[in-house]
Amino acid sequence: MGKNINFITYIPVMIIVFTLGYWVYRTNKRRLVNKLFFLICVCIAFWTLTLIVTDTTNVYFYAYWGSQFAMIGPLFLGPIFYLFSKYFLRENIDISRNKILLIFLPSVLAFFLVPTKYNVEKVIIRDWGSEVVAGILYPILFVIMLSYFIAGIRNLYKKYKIESGLKRLQILYVTLGIAISTFLAITTNLILVVLGISKYSILGPLVFLVFISFTSYAILKYRLMDIRVIIRRSAVFTVLVLVITALYAILSYLLSLVFTELIGIQSVIINGIVMAILVALGFEPLKKGLSEVTDSFLFKAEYKPQEVLGEFSEKLSSTLNLNELTNFLVKKTSEVFKCTKASLYLFNSEHKEYQEVAFFGKRTASPTTKIEPKLFNKIFSHLKQIGKARDIIVREEIKKINEQFKNQILELLIKQLDEREVNLIVPFYVKEELIGILFLGDKKSGDVYSQQDLNVLEIISGQSAVSIQNAGLYEEQKHFTEHLKKEVAKATKELQVANVQLRKLDKAKSEFISIASHQLRTPLTVIRGYISMIEQGDFGVVSAKVQEPLDRVYKSTMRIIGLVEDLLNISRIESGRMKYDFVKTDLNLIVEDVVDELKQNAVRKNLQLEYDKPKEKLPQILLDQSKIREVVMNLVDNAIKYTDSGFVKVKLEKTDHNIRFSVADSGRGLDPDEIPLLFQKFSRAKGVQLMHTEGTGLGLYIAKNIIAKHGGKIWVESPGTGKGSTFYIRFKIENKRLEKEAGKK
Repeated sequence: MGKNINFITYIPVMIIVFTLGYWVYRTNKRRLVNKLFFLICVCIAFWTLTLIVTDTTNVYFYAYWGSQFAMIGPLFLGPIFYLFSKYFLRENIDISRNKILLIFLPSVLAFFLVPTKYNVEKVIIRDWGSEVVAGILYPILFVIMLSYFIAGIRNLYKKYKIESGLKRLQILYVTLGIAISTFLAITTNLILVVLGISKYSILGPLVFLVFISFTSYAILKYRLMDIRVIIRRSAVFTVLVLVITALYAILSYLLSLVFTELIGIQSVIINGIVMAILVALGFEPLKKGLSEVTDSFLFKAEYKPQEVLGEFSEKLSSTLNLNELTNFLVKKTSEVFKCTKASLYLFNSEHKEYQEVAFFGKRTASPTTKIEPKLFNKIFSHLKQIGKARDIIVREEIKKINEQFKNQILELLIKQLDEREVNLIVPFYVKEELIGILFLGDKKSGDVYSQQDLNVLEIISGQSAVSIQNAGLYEEQKHFTEHLKKEVAKATKELQVANVQLRKLDKAKSEFISIASHQLRTPLTVIRGYISMIEQGDFGVVSAKVQEPLDRVYKSTMRIIGLVEDLLNISRIESGRMKYDFVKTDLNLIVEDVVDELKQNAVRKNLQLEYDKPKEKLPQILLDQSKIREVVMNLVDNAIKYTDSGFVKVKLEKTDHNIRFSVADSGRGLDPDEIPLLFQKFSRAKGVQLMHTEGTGLGLYIAKNIIAKHGGKIWVESPGTGKGSTFYIRFKIENKRLEKEAGKK
């Protein structure tokens, strides 16, 4: 009876531990901390498996070797947990391979001592299980494991002291869980065993359920490793399977009764055929219907981030009506996240207050149409002191922070949030200026906002802030234009003069943009030059502390120079002032030079950059060398930027009367609907802002105009999202128009 109880107890423990670890791993396979947590669960599950063999058998051979190998799980559990404690919330730290091998060395050496009598001398099979007689090395092996756990708990405690808010709570529950589990494991599997009481050693893996329980609580309550959605989705899938199984079982029984009543026999074959047809026809609609029903109650906020961001981006970039923009923002946000309410307040500089401009949902308190900015200025000032200045404010996190700092301003904020059932405060910043605040209520499903929700809202807030500011400027310009029309109507005698002045202003505006861009180039070039001189040590040795911010300044300067150059090119193209210098050129030399220059960028991303050179020497063609080099550089650089893993292949070849250049990659790929819009001004593929935020959407537009001037063609082909893409440029070998222009020069 006792061994049956052991079996019934161990099997669920093993399944629960392994399943939780696998869920965490599936959530984000690339995160090292998720992999380490999965390995911890694997070690505990293996430990449990060895005890199933040891404590549920009456065969001495199995009991003895099961008890021997029961030490393997704890031995490797120790170093894996130690690494988990090092990387937890700090995945950017770098531990060398040699150091990792050194960490595992004691466990590896101890592993070879496990299957010996020095670990377990013998076992005595009892009714309740197997009693272990420990060898002389047993306590030493256990102390090795214990050392890892003590060091790991010490790492977590250090992080707990320096962190705050949600991360502090995550560390607290993980640390408490492992500390309690370690204490219980020492008691049951070391102290009592050494004293000759091995009856309670069967509780060894069970005590680590405390660690798993605390970690699971942190997952569900405080978004640790963010697998809550996966757990709930799996639960609903299980319910769907049970419901569908029950329905078909009842249907099968009823069919059996019908056949018996009609033809007097109960035919398994006929019943099976009819059931197979019904399953084939009805399973998918039934599953879809049940999914929709359960989604409406359980998955209140299921969405695809890329699609949501694409929809927001499209609307925010195409709308200049402020009222339409703000109403869309609160309505769409409520629909996506299924929250009880959403209200948007924008700062009115004239009245020096935040005014409510849009509301969606059900009000639970008297409406507040105006908010004094003093409260929020103090709130964000206080959050800035603790490193949370520009973050989304979560009500529960603010409560935890207030428990730590005991601030009257935060207490007042919490009171207001509770009264009005506001869960999130999303700030809208343009540079350093807070122009608006979005308040979101609780989710209708009762869930907390996941890390995915916060990431999406952060991106939306940045885009919305810029769009709202642009719409506000447009409204001001619109009012100004209407006022101007009235004034012009009154002053009909001065109409011609006014028209002349307007033309001059328009011309001056274009000239100003051109002059301003030109004027920016000089100081930016000087800045770049001085930074390069500083980095090269012309003004003295640069410390390591200064080097990193200096590199950031240099990279930012280069981005601004690129943006200025793009604006100048756009101005030249649209005004017809772009000049070209067509000369006979070997295109292979340009491509080869670009590939060599960008090779290090590919190496840094572990990408395979290949150049498939032409097999025979290509004829020279008329090109503007600098502009074509810029286009080739843009295409190859984009392929590297938007490819996370795999390859970038560059190819140059002769096809009939043309020379064709191509860049193929294994990156994000393109939807068919995105391709026609790709070469338009300020147009970018949906979702790429998550991968590369600095793009302007001008590069391909400029490239298309440059290639058109060369009498060539540029296009892109892609089998679909996630399947890579290939950009092509085709040049004519003989181009009479360019030859004529070059001849005139």
